[in-house]
Formats: sequence, C-alpha cells, structure tokens
Amino acid sequence: MQYTYIIPLFILLPLLALIALAFFKNKDEDAVFWTSFIAITLHSLSALLVTTDWLVNGAIPFHYEALRLYETRTSHFSINLYFDGFTVAFGSVMCLITFMVALFSRYYMHREKGYKRFFNNLLLFFLGINIIIFSGNFETLFIGWEIIGITSFFLIAYYNDRYLPVKNALKVVSYYRIADVLLLLAIWAGHHAVGKSIDFYDFKAIAAATHDSHAPGLLIWFVPVALLIVAAVKSAQLPFSSWLPRAMEGPTTSSAIFYGSLSVHMGVFLMIRTYPLWENNTEFRWLMAGMGLATTLLTTGIARVQSSVKTQIAYSSIAQIGLMFVWVALGWHWFAVIHFMANAFLRTYQLLVSPSILSYLIHDQFFNFIQPQNYIDKGLIGRIRMTLYILSIREFRLDEVMYYFLWRPLKKLGIFISYIPPFVVYFGLIPTYFIGLYFVYHKELLSNEVLGVLPYVFSIIGIIISLRAFVQRKQPIKAWVMIFLNNLFTSLTIGFNEQFDFTQIHIFLSGIMVSGLVGVLILLHMKKAVPELSLDGFFGYNRIKPVQGMIFLLASLGLMGFPITPSFVGEDLILGHVHENQYGLTVLIAANLIVDGLAVFRMYARIFLGPYRYSNHEVAFRSS
Repeated sequence: MQYTYIIPLFILLPLLALIALAFFKNKDEDAVFWTSFIAITLHSLSALLVTTDWLVNGAIPFHYEALRLYETRTSHFSINLYFDGFTVAFGSVMCLITFMVALFSRYYMHREKGYKRFFNNLLLFFLGINIIIFSGNFETLFIGWEIIGITSFFLIAYYNDRYLPVKNALKVVSYYRIADVLLLLAIWAGHHAVGKSIDFYDFKAIAAATHDSHAPGLLIWFVPVALLIVAAVKSAQLPFSSWLPRAMEGPTTSSAIFYGSLSVHMGVFLMIRTYPLWENNTEFRWLMAGMGLATTLLTTGIARVQSSVKTQIAYSSIAQIGLMFVWVALGWHWFAVIHFMANAFLRTYQLLVSPSILSYLIHDQFFNFIQPQNYIDKGLIGRIRMTLYILSIREFRLDEVMYYFLWRPLKKLGIFISYIPPFVVYFGLIPTYFIGLYFVYHKELLSNEVLGVLPYVFSIIGIIISLRAFVQRKQPIKAWVMIFLNNLFTSLTIGFNEQFDFTQIHIFLSGIMVSGLVGVLILLHMKKAVPELSLDGFFGYNRIKPVQGMIFLLASLGLMGFPITPSFVGEDLILGHVHENQYGLTVLIAANLIVDGLAVFRMYARIFLGPYRYSNHEVAFRSS
C-alpha cells in the first residue's frame, strides 16, 4: 500500500493539536479554533488521500501494527490499525460531522468561559473515535472506548458549576463503567479461547476454528453476549435507554456530535466489526434483533409525547439505532451503515437548529395559540391509549428500574459493610496484605488447596474495601486509601492464581503507587485549605482550586486504569492470568473494577465539581 505510512496520522493529528492547545488561554479563541480546525481538516484530507489510493488499488482490507507496547511469550499488547469498507464509511461521516460541529462551535461557544475546554474535549473525542474506527484489535478499540467515555463525562458536566449536569454525568459514566469492564472481560475471554490477542483481520479464521478451540463456549456465547451488552449501553438500547436524554445537559454542539450522530452509534459499529464471531449463532442473532425491535417500539412511543426537544430527538435517535441492531442481526450490514449515515446527519442538523426552532415556537405560540381539544375516549381502546401515554410520559420508569435493580442493592450492600468497625478495616487489612505478599513470593510453603482458595479470599476482601469506599461520605482521604488498598489486594489475587512473571504485577502497581500517592497529597492539601472537606454533597472546589482539581483528576484516571497508563497495561496483562474456568473469580474481579471506578469518579465529582459551596445562586435539583 503506497500510503500506508499516512495511517498513523489519523491518531497523531488530533493528539498533536490537543498538545498545542495547552499553550493557549481561554481568551485566545481564534488560536484555539484554528488549531483544532486545521488538525481536523488535515485529518480529513489524509483520510481522503488514503481512501482514494485504497479504492484504486482494489479496496483490499489491510492491517497495520503501529506500536507494540509490551510483549511476553504468550501474548503481546500492541496498537493495531485496520482499514476496510466499514472504516471508510464510518470515518467519512466522522470527519464531515466533526468538521461541521467545530465550525459551528466557533461562534456558538463564543465568549464561553469554557471555550478552550470545549475544544480540548472535542479533540479528545475526535482522537478516541478515530482509535475505535481504525482499531485493528480489541485492545486498541478499548483505548478509544475509554477515551470516549471520559470525554462524555467532561462534556455532560461542561457546566460544572451546576448540580444537574454533574449529577447526570455521574449517572452516565456509571453505565459506561459497566460497559468498559464487560469489554475488558470479552477481551479476556477471547485471549483464553484463541490463545492470543484477537486481530480483526483474523476474525473469519478464528470463527472457523472456534469448535477446535479448548474453550469454544467462550467465543460462542460469552464474548457475543458481553459485546452486545457493551453495545447496548453505548447505544442506549433497552434497558439502558434512560441515560441518553440525561446526557443532553452539555452544550448543544456536544450533544449533536456525541448523542445525536457519532458516539451513540459506536455500539452498532462494534457489532458490525465483530459479526464473524457470532454470525452462525442463530439464537444470539434473534436475541439481538429482539432487543433492537423492543427498543424501537418503546422509545418511539416515548419520543412522541416528550415536551423537551432534546429528549424527543434523543429517543427518536434511540429508536432508529434499535432498527440498525435489527439490520446487523439479519446480516444487512451495509443497509445498517446507510441507515447510520442518514440518522447521524439528521440528528446533527436537528440538534444544531433546535435552539432556533425552540425560540421561534415560543414566540409563535403567543400569536397562533390553538386551545387543545379536551377529548377522552372512555372505551377499552381509549384506556389502553391513555395507559401507554402515561407510561411514555414517564419513560416507562426505566430510570427507576435501573436504580432499583442495579444501584440500590450496591448501595445497601456498601452501607451494610460500612458497619464493620474502622479499626478492623485499617489494622486488619495492612498486616493481611503483607502476609499475603510474603506468601506470593514463597508459594512452596502453602498447599495446593490453600493456593486455590486464596485468590477468591483476596478478591472478596478487595470488593469489601471498594464497597466501603463507595459509600464513604465524611472522610475522602480514607475513601481514597481504601481504593488504593483494593488495587493492592487485586494484585495479590492474580499473584496467587498461577506462576508467572511478576514484572506484569509490577507494571500494574507502578501506576497504582504513583496515582495513589499523588491523590493522597492533593487531598491532604485540600483538607488543610478546606477543613470541612467531605463527600456529603457536591462542593465545586474546582472554582478555587483548579490546579489541584486537574492533578487529582489525572491521579484518578491512573488509579482506575485509564489508557494508556501503566496501571491500564498491567490490568490487561494480569487479567489474562485468570483461568477460563474461574467464573466466580471473574465475576468478583469485574464487580471490583466497576465499584472501584465508580468510587473514583464519585470522589472527583463531589469534591471538585458542582455548585460552589459558598455560592448565593439558586440551584436546580430536578431535571425537566
């Protein structure tokens, strides 16, 4: 391929532009815009050049290994890129919509105090979605997936001095955390089923050899179901549909590019990309089509009765994406791609013009008001219609259902665990950890039966610690230390599971140690400056301590394993040493990672985001 060397530019250009923005201030609007705009334009031209060359040379898909980060005898961790027809289709839409939104935002965001912060997030999102679309393996895709998730959090909470945007950002990122961990588990299962990292260009050969694998059940059911849940969360399919309207708290331009056009369609892209893994699984395809069809029917009804224009557009988009899942399940991939293109451009247009349309309608109703007809059909059909109307107005209580079955039990369990006396936690855990650390390096002193039990023991201890940190309200330093201890016990869990090179645990702990220490220092500094520091509400200290807020955010990302920190690389490596038949241990580690990430996000949001504690302005506590 003549222009293969241009492929890395798709990742480097947004990254370089993001670095360049660090040298500008918020008032340098022209410099901020033109830096972003030139990077997006050069990216689009590079993509056009590569696509033209690719089509002229026969449109043959090709694979490109850009960077190998770590390698062992059994596996390797590398950044791989892949270019095929679906890359061209999704990449073209991505370039055009990002180009238009960036141009529109130059004037729409003019004189906003977060002007530079908006374009920082736009470029970070552009980087993440490029990595997803051009990814050549699951590890690379996961990096982009995580970047989009954290960018969603930043943009939903763009107005971070308000209560509702921060609260809704936490709600959305809690769903994303579930999807991230399930994607990580799908990667783990794929490693065990195939015996190596899965490259997308090799999917058909892997699928053909599935029945010859030593763990065929993982590829036949576990990986597809995990990927479907991941895609359902990202694309707001049932039962996760309620988060999308709440994500519209950010600026209209971010809503257009994230939740109208690009980010929300990445679930469809994921299922198209992984189609060879499950194309022969008829039952799974019926399951996927049923989910998409049910989502379409419910969200169409919800969209038709909502009073908020953004909520109408959000649920209308969800309904169309549900149909795309049906097309993918039926194998009609290019029909789904065409549907994606049409829906993405339509929702972008609708969201960008929605403020103008809303303003026009508000003025129009004063001059052309038509009194609604007071007509109620009291028959059976009328009662059914009214029931559906009320359920649709209340969004079928999807938010309450998810809270009742998912988050409420988690909080109750954490509160129950919090009754354990503090001295038992602090004076019992540290000696236990060092005893466990000693026996990790002297396993010959323990019997095989004990060695088989210890991974479960330490993983249970870890999840107890993370749950206690999750519900901690009064003392943020203790919550942070507990999150740090949880990661130490996670390393012990893997250390007892089998014999392997401890360098992998050391990579994991190197990121954890640095992030944990930095976080403690920032919290100690904050405690000294603000003696009443706690997690009992949102305090908005980012207003008076922005530098400390940024450093604590970086420490939080390192502690939760954000790509491509040492803790992320180590997390991926050590998870590969959980055996394919250790389902209980897998569930415990997955739950641990979910709660751990939620606790970290919650700490950062409650301390540094939200309305400033000493503000005299009124705060809205309920969304429309």
